[in-house]
Order: sequence, then C-alpha cells, then structure tokens
Amino acid sequence: MLQDIKIILFDLDNTLFPFEFYWERATKETFYRFSLTKHLPFDEFFTYYQHYDHYFWKLHHEGHISLDEVRQQRLIYALKHFDQHISMEEADIYFREFFSYLIHLLKPDEEVNVFLRELKKTYKIGIITNGKASEQRSKLEKLCLYEVFTEEEIFISEETGFEKPQLEAFHLPLLQYGMEHAQAVFVGDSWNNDVVGAINAGMSAIWINPKCNKQPSEHKPLFVTENIMTLKDRWVSLQNAECRSLE
Repeated sequence: MLQDIKIILFDLDNTLFPFEFYWERATKETFYRFSLTKHLPFDEFFTYYQHYDHYFWKLHHEGHISLDEVRQQRLIYALKHFDQHISMEEADIYFREFFSYLIHLLKPDEEVNVFLRELKKTYKIGIITNGKASEQRSKLEKLCLYEVFTEEEIFISEETGFEKPQLEAFHLPLLQYGMEHAQAVFVGDSWNNDVVGAINAGMSAIWINPKCNKQPSEHKPLFVTENIMTLKDRWVSLQNAECRSLE
C-alpha cells in the first residue's frame, strides 16, 4: 500500500496545525477588543457567527461569492440579530484585527516539524493550500514551516490560480516533481476539497478527521486518522507491516 508512494502532499489549515482552535481563540479575543461587539453577549454572538461562517463558506465553495465576502457577510449578518448594522469597510477592519491576533497566537509544533523532516528523508513532500498568499505565508512563517518546506514545495491557490478540489491544484505539484498520480498521497481535513479532490485527481488520500465524522460519499481514503501525529503512528505501523510481509 505504501511501497509505491514517493510524494506526500499536505493541506495546511486543520492538517499541519489546529486552525479551528486558534480561529475560535482569535475570534473571542477580537470580539472583546472591537468597539462594535464587546458589549454583546459573546456566546449568543458566536452561535450566529459560526452559523453564518458555515453558510457563506458553502456559497464560496460553490463559486457564488468571494473569500472577502465570506469574511464580511458572516459578521454583518451575525450583528443584524443584535440590531447592529455595519459597513463592509467596518467588517474588513474587524477581520484584519482578528487575523493579526490569530497570527500572534500561533505557535510552532516542533513534534510535527520533526516528523515532517523525518518524512522528507524518504519522500518528497509539499503543501497545497487554498487561500491568500500573504495570509498563508504568515502562518507558515509563524509555524516555522519554512524550516521544513522550500518555496518550491509550497503551492498556494492565489499564486497557482487553482483551488482544491480543482484537479489542476493537485496535478501542478506532480508536474513540478515529475511524479505519477499513483505515486502521490494527499493528507487533509476537508472531505470534499482534500479527500475527494485528491482521489478524483488520481492520488491516494488520507483524511484527518478529529471529530470522527461519517464519510459523506463512497470515496475511499487510504486511511482515516485523528491528527497529524496519529497519522505518524499509523504510517509507521503500516510501514512495519509491509516490511514484515516482504520477509
């Protein structure tokens, strides 16, 4: 199963680091710092904010609205429940404060980075991530992932022109590395963007699934695991099993 793999490609957010954990912390901190929200009940606000975040992200994935509109509209609509009406410009200011604090909170996980360096001794590795280049690069820098990945090993959708789950987003790194689809595995947390996208592109996939969600379709990942470090344990055990089978 693993003997044919020559390249391992990773998603970034919620795969190489727990983005959702930091997102929630930064959202709460920004809420209490921002003049238009700090007087509101946080738990009620956060319920609405999460609802509209999921709603507008779905519209974005379907190609109906931009990433900037997701960030504006989730706040605008959440605040309407409190009879607060803000402009898109004010929503942009809120997001900039939020993102600045999120980057401030990020901490490198040396255990993850050591694992990635170990993989790199045996495999080609890379990152395919959707998002704005400046934002994704800020995360990579704060997480010390530039000490693991070179510029040539990082593929950001704003720079490549292709977003996962577009096939081209997965094929571009393989062309650069000179690898066949069957030699690649993609590791990510999004079922549609990462798992389905990679499998449709001819790769294997590993699903990072910390909440033990049910598989939404019949696509079959190589395996499912809780996080990047449980992936390490599973990978090593599969490698050892394959070695024993060849003896």
